[in-house]
Amino acid sequence: MNLLSDLLLLHRLTSDELEFLIALLKWKGIEQTEWVTSSGFPSAPKETLIWKSSVLPEDIRSAQDWSREVCLIGRFDPEEKNSFLRAGATRVYDLNLFPLEEFPLFRFSKPLHPEMVLLTENSDLFSKYRSLLRACGSNAHWCKDILGLPNMLKETKPGVLLLDAESFAPRDLSPKVRSLLGTPYFPLSFCLIDFNRENVYQNLATGLKDVAKAFFESRDLLLFLRDRLALSPSPKESLFQAIDWNGSPRNIREFEFPNVPDGVLERAEASYLYRIRRLFLWLGEGTSRGTESSS
Repeated sequence: MNLLSDLLLLHRLTSDELEFLIALLKWKGIEQTEWVTSSGFPSAPKETLIWKSSVLPEDIRSAQDWSREVCLIGRFDPEEKNSFLRAGATRVYDLNLFPLEEFPLFRFSKPLHPEMVLLTENSDLFSKYRSLLRACGSNAHWCKDILGLPNMLKETKPGVLLLDAESFAPRDLSPKVRSLLGTPYFPLSFCLIDFNRENVYQNLATGLKDVAKAFFESRDLLLFLRDRLALSPSPKESLFQAIDWNGSPRNIREFEFPNVPDGVLERAEASYLYRIRRLFLWLGEGTSRGTESSS
């Protein structure tokens, strides 16, 4: 079963909505089981969807420990939503905005976009990118150390490489990645960086400018990928900016990458992908800006 999320955390659903959701799962042929707190985490196969009502932010970590793809469904006020985001939530379907019957249950089985490799030590950062990419017809691979990067690029042949400059010292990151330039498997490369950090531009001058096409704050790149991968109508000018190595703003749309060949969607598929995009609208909401450090 190619589920978009294999664990649903339900918040403030009415009894009728819960009954409808369970009936919908049965109608779709999806095996499901309830997570009852007093019984501990269910010992269920990955093909079985788990759901839990009356959830708390700490349930996010418990689910991640069991390698489950989590989605929150329910009604949230701004502080509640932020508490789940801070706990590591990567998919939020807000019933204040969208009807339950439009919730997307399945993800695409064929790739629609190039895969990506994310070089970072930050598990939360990787989780956010992987969640977004998998839902939108791509995938992300996690490389936790610089020495393992060459082999991972050879094995996965990604379309995009994301370098997290906050996880590694520039003097370590730059020379090792620079040595891969010119190899047939080195993809389009972007760098994630905190522009509010002291001496940030001095660090860029150490050589990162030679390996990355542009530098982004993580939330801006996430927002761009959300809109680009979901194939939503593109504005003439992007609201999200990249910064080139000398500090000049550049329109992020200059760095769009192509779809996988023959990845043209049927009308029904495009409509479904737009519904999936609704899961990630919280990335651009003002209520989520309090979590910028973990976005």
